[in-house]
Amino acid sequence: MTIFVANAVGVVYHDFMNTKTTGYIFLSIGVFIMVFSVVLVILAFTNIIHPTYFSIPKSTYPTASNTDLNSLNSTGQPNLSALLPSLNIIPPGVLDSALNLSAHFLLMTFIGGFGYKLAMIGVNLIRPIVIKTGDKIYETTSPQA
Repeated sequence: MTIFVANAVGVVYHDFMNTKTTGYIFLSIGVFIMVFSVVLVILAFTNIIHPTYFSIPKSTYPTASNTDLNSLNSTGQPNLSALLPSLNIIPPGVLDSALNLSAHFLLMTFIGGFGYKLAMIGVNLIRPIVIKTGDKIYETTSPQA
């Protein structure tokens, strides 16, 4: 039964489209996907588009607070727990945008890799199969429908 299904699919396939046409379609779609992903990465890194995959809620950003006399200990030293929230080593939006750019770059890398694989399948369908045996070279041709 498997042979019958394979033969039926082969007959339908050859009536519909030959391998070179399918190869050119796969090649053009793959190249389009690769160019599209590269353009999106360039637009994201030049800050034209702003990809948003992750967002940190604004309520979790630390707020700057001034030290007052109530935060002093009995020894006159400032309370460290009162000073720590006011330290802004990394501004609130920088970590968010760096995480989004990294996620965007990783996603576009996978999409570009898919386009590359699709284009390579197209190239292999377009290129003729050449069999070399000793001194003779046989080039196979696809049957015309």
